[in-house]
Amino acid sequence: MKDKKFQIFVSSTYSDLKEERQAAVEAILSSGHIPAGMELFSAGNESQMTVIKRWIDESDIYLLILGGRYGSIESKSGKSFTQLEYEYALSQKKPLFSVVISENAIDEKTRIMGRSALEDKNPQLLNDFKLLVLSNLVKFWDDKKDIKIAIHETISDFAYRKDLIGWVRGNSTVDIVPLAEEITRLTKENHELREKLKSNSPNEIYYGGLSFEKLTEMLLSEKLSPKNENDNLIDFLLAIGNKLARGTDRFSDDLDLLVKYKLIKDVGGASAYRFIFTEDGHNFFLNALYKSKEQKSSE
Repeated sequence: MKDKKFQIFVSSTYSDLKEERQAAVEAILSSGHIPAGMELFSAGNESQMTVIKRWIDESDIYLLILGGRYGSIESKSGKSFTQLEYEYALSQKKPLFSVVISENAIDEKTRIMGRSALEDKNPQLLNDFKLLVLSNLVKFWDDKKDIKIAIHETISDFAYRKDLIGWVRGNSTVDIVPLAEEITRLTKENHELREKLKSNSPNEIYYGGLSFEKLTEMLLSEKLSPKNENDNLIDFLLAIGNKLARGTDRFSDDLDLLVKYKLIKDVGGASAYRFIFTEDGHNFFLNALYKSKEQKSSE
């Protein structure tokens, strides 16, 4: 979208790259996008890294300008804030790119700034960090002009990525017809599902092809063995439901009646019977149990 603006977090060491950061900010603004960086914000009560992480999260793209300095060290990690910012952006899978100083540019900066342009305290940490940066998308710079060109080119490439949300003016024209059609379809589908749920009743739930009422009627008509203390097959089912949920050995010939109606099944061998609910049987049992409790509470 032409009017989409990206918020770009600019990360670098500070004192040695002031002019380069300013060039990056100018390039981002001239491209029609929004620069963000820690020097733009006043200090608050939150820790520096907490604020940094929040701004990286809220930005669309992370830009690193890497020069000849490693930067100030964060005490807990022993890493520079610049490296921590970069690693956090990587961990969040934030779209990122880096512009890395060339050897010619380091020589020129050293000529102008002296040894303050180089890393004296932690050269190995800087080298390790640089190797990490070079393993991802980078462009090299000799001067500020190269930084501006790299930013313009890279932002143009990022503009084609659909996963970058960006910012859009509230009065921008947006084609809402497909969205409106999808909302209409989902609303209709939701209404139909609600109507189906409202019309559902036990009569429309089938167990082995039989409605709840019809199957209940047939179970009540079955005669139990003389040793069974229950009044009917439904009461027998309710009495042994917990056993069947775990599986039980044969203890009554009336179990065969429940097998006949496919409410339970025999999963044992010829000498070791093991009975357990079928899916229909378990659903029927739960429905019958609910109705039994409902009936008792109304009495």
